[in-house]
Amino acid sequence: MGLFTVGLRDDDFEPAYNDVPDRRDGGRINPYHDRINAQKSCRRMEKTRPELVELARSDTGTRVSWQYGQWRQWAEWKARNEYGDDEGWDALDGNDALRRLLGTGEDRKASQGHGIPTALMYLGDDDAPVVADLETTWYDARRNKPNRSAEWRLYYAACEPIRMARPGDLMCFGMLRDNRLLIVITQHDSTAEAQAKWLFGIDDEQEGAFRFHDNTERELDAFGAQIFEALGINVEVRDDTHLPEMIGRWGYRFPSNEEFASFSQSSLTDVDPAHDDPDDVVIEYYDRSYLLFKLYERAVIQHDYDAAPFVSDGIIDVDSFTSFYTSVRNRRMSRAGKVLEIHIAHILDARGIEYEAQARTENGKKPDFLFPSQAAYEDPTFPETQLRMLASKTSIKDRFRQVADEANRIRDKHLFTLTPGDVTHPKLAQLDELHIHLVMPKVVKESYDDLIQGETMTFSRFIEEVQGLQAGRPQSLTLL
Repeated sequence: MGLFTVGLRDDDFEPAYNDVPDRRDGGRINPYHDRINAQKSCRRMEKTRPELVELARSDTGTRVSWQYGQWRQWAEWKARNEYGDDEGWDALDGNDALRRLLGTGEDRKASQGHGIPTALMYLGDDDAPVVADLETTWYDARRNKPNRSAEWRLYYAACEPIRMARPGDLMCFGMLRDNRLLIVITQHDSTAEAQAKWLFGIDDEQEGAFRFHDNTERELDAFGAQIFEALGINVEVRDDTHLPEMIGRWGYRFPSNEEFASFSQSSLTDVDPAHDDPDDVVIEYYDRSYLLFKLYERAVIQHDYDAAPFVSDGIIDVDSFTSFYTSVRNRRMSRAGKVLEIHIAHILDARGIEYEAQARTENGKKPDFLFPSQAAYEDPTFPETQLRMLASKTSIKDRFRQVADEANRIRDKHLFTLTPGDVTHPKLAQLDELHIHLVMPKVVKESYDDLIQGETMTFSRFIEEVQGLQAGRPQSLTLL
């Protein structure tokens, strides 16, 4: 997949002063670098769109002196919202990165029946992705002006994802293998934005710039695959080496999480959980189990559909489809977190660390891992400084709050997570307030900036800490 990204926060995207109305349609994203004289631009607008000039004056109370592209960006947005022209079009001017992605051959105009099939979505932290399917127009606006250089533009119809976009959001453009264009807008300072920036190597210095990334032959690990799927991009698992063995073991019925995790671990014959770096081991285990699950799930879903298809003669059996979808969704939601817990427990067992999984604390709470045991936790004479608690979540989102009251005797709690880009600065501040300390594999920790890294412990370091506490305890305490 080729990818084009742009952060909508470059000076060239913003008007020259701050009292700008909120552009709910996202406006015309116009990366002009050959600036047009501002006053000349205004005169041009007065001639071509006098109604917009009056609209702008009445709204701002002043004569606007933006460059022509910015004028049109704001004024056209204003016109659509004032006059209800929801079928209007906006445009992206095609610089080198966009031209590399979409090509510069023939014009592709939706109005002439051969636009580009496009999926456009908006991703934030609060709601499910908002998606629109449409056809975009990609053409050279100066094709009939041989004395001028080409000016390629991408026009897109007004739709809900664009209405939700704000200046400061990140836009990712991808050309998929089926020749559909994918446009993903991620909310500024959201987890989705952080993950997209990690996945595509976008740093803060590139914000507002146009970059082209060729990911056509990229091999993904579990983390990259999950982020792509969160961005609406289906990921294909190519290595089906273990599929015949899984079908031979389980047929087309999913085994328990324990069985599946154990199979994933045993398939990695060169990984030693007792002696290898725990950071590497947990990544290897999780990566293998995720990719094997994707491979096996695809075979199971195809088998189940072939046995009882919910589409016949083009008609969908809604009840059958709903039941089918619900079972797949529930299985996915329950599997990842539980399998991660099993992998962590396997590493702790291999290293001889004392712990109790799913121990019961106050009000029936069940922390994932309690060190050294529930009996020690319940003994008021056992030093609180010797107690530790580790929660395990593949992705923390807002669920970290429930960790805060899972073990009242332990003031400073630890939370293991392994999704790159999942932690933002606002989320880190909330974690600090709750005395929750992050634990990550080293490779995930290093995907964050210095501030977040400084507040994060590696999984290996956490294991060293609990091993040290265990080694330093008197035997009488260890036996509690």
